[in-house]
Order: sequence, then structure tokens, then C-alpha cells
Amino acid sequence: MATTPGLYLKWRAFRELVGMPMPEAEIAFRLFGETKWESSAPKFSKLLYGDYGFSLDTATELAEIVNKRLDVSLRARGLPGLAEPLAPSEFTLPLYDFIRRIQSAARIEDGETLDRAQDALLGDLAPGVNPQGTVRLVIEKFAADRSFDGFLPSGGDGPVVFEAGRHKGRIAVQGIDREPAMAYTLLARDTRPIGHRCWELSWAETILWLPSPSRPRLVEGKLLLMPEAAPVQPKPGRFLATTALLWEADSRRLLDPRGADAEPGALDEEETARFLTNLRRLQRRNAQVVTVSSAEYIVTV
Repeated sequence: MATTPGLYLKWRAFRELVGMPMPEAEIAFRLFGETKWESSAPKFSKLLYGDYGFSLDTATELAEIVNKRLDVSLRARGLPGLAEPLAPSEFTLPLYDFIRRIQSAARIEDGETLDRAQDALLGDLAPGVNPQGTVRLVIEKFAADRSFDGFLPSGGDGPVVFEAGRHKGRIAVQGIDREPAMAYTLLARDTRPIGHRCWELSWAETILWLPSPSRPRLVEGKLLLMPEAAPVQPKPGRFLATTALLWEADSRRLLDPRGADAEPGALDEEETARFLTNLRRLQRRNAQVVTVSSAEYIVTV
């Protein structure tokens, strides 16, 4: 039975777009048939987060639940019933393909609903936390010949705005006095400023990684996640930057889905979904092992 580490993202998008009044404990009971709802619920959670195998029988039952909800939603809005039911195999589609499929099947065009789904997705893909103490992720903006004084820490008054072709940028962490064992840095791009939700573009256009893990160095009181400022790419939008500083090298095996010996690089969609799950679990298990912070910036052209 194959696992689907990104199923929780698909399920979240489905719920935001269509709604699901059925309690998850009841869904779990239908999928796994335990004697009590309470004993089925953990299995459903493990299924969503890729810890439990996704059998054909389970996928078929879940597709039936989803299709019934889609049909009810359509009819409640005075539309014809579901014309093209979701197939069990479609739970393995790439995330954005799945979201487009649900949006099309449910005929969702309401901007408020689509924005709610976009916000929920970004909340899962950019899991930065409010700054604690003095540790802050900062975005620095540079011109060709000088540095602007106005970098923005997470939790500030508003995002730094870059103009592609005129500015360079650098990401750093302030408020720490030692170097971590390694760092993972992810950028999630909100494309609504250019008139698109993220699933209308490709994954590679909206989810970007600095080569990770990196081993940043402290320079003049800042932990530089980038060795030097780099030109801003001409990709307009709002960018949410998240960095995870890992303080113990041995904990990498609990965080990195590629393994403890993988070379620095970008994580693919499935690896990113699993990484974010591992990160949340590591934070709950031992908050002293990892520090997570976020900031945002805007790129215009």
C-alpha cells in the first residue's frame, strides 16, 4: 500500500472549497471499520499525513464520501448534480492538479471561497511562527551600490517591496549568538497580486527552496542564510519565507525525508509535504531542537 504524504494538503483544500460537515471520526469509521469511532480516528490522521498505506479499498471509500459531498454541494446551490465523479486514483494526483479537479467538479467560482482555500494552503506551506524573544527572520533589500536601512523582521509593520531589476535581496536571522548545525529555507509564493491562485500555476513557480540543508555563518551579529545578496527574480507576487534552524545534527534524520546524508538541494512536492509534517512533529516533540521563523516580501516588475 503506497503512502501519500501530501494527502493532508489535498484534504484541507477540499474542505475549504466544498466543506465537509461529516465529522472526521465518522469518516475514519467508514474507512477502517473499527468497533469504535475513536479507534478509527488515529488511522485517518496517519493516512492523511502519509504514515498509513493508502489501499485501493480505502481510496474507493474515500472517493465515495468526497463524491457524495460534491453532489450535495452542487445541488444545494441549484446546479446539476456531479457529472464526473472523482476516481480513487485521483488522490495521487499532484497537489495543484487535485485542487483544480475539485474546483472544476464543484464549479467553485466564488472569490471569497477560493481565497479562503488559498489562505489555508499558504498556512500549511509556510508554517512560520510568531517570533519568540529576539529571534527574527529578516529580509534585507539592497540597491546596486548601497544597502537600504529598512529591512523587515517577521511581525513588522509590512513587507519589504522589491522591484525586479533594481534590487537585490538577502535573507538572514537576527537575535541568535551561535550557529545552528544546519538550516532549511522555503519560499511560498502567493500569486494573487498577479491575478492567480497558486494552483493555477505550476508547483515549481510557487514553492522555492534555498539549497537545503545549508550551514549558515554568523557575520556581524546576523546569521546569513544567503552568503551574499542576490538579484530578485522577475516573478511578481507576495513571498512567504520560512526558515528552520536545526540545532542538533542528529535530529536531521527526524526532519529531512531524503535522509540524513542527502546533498543540499531543493525538495520536491512529496518531500516538501513530508518535511512540513516532520517539522511540526519535531517542534511538538522537542522545541529546543529547532527554531522556526518567517517573514514576507513583495516583488513587483
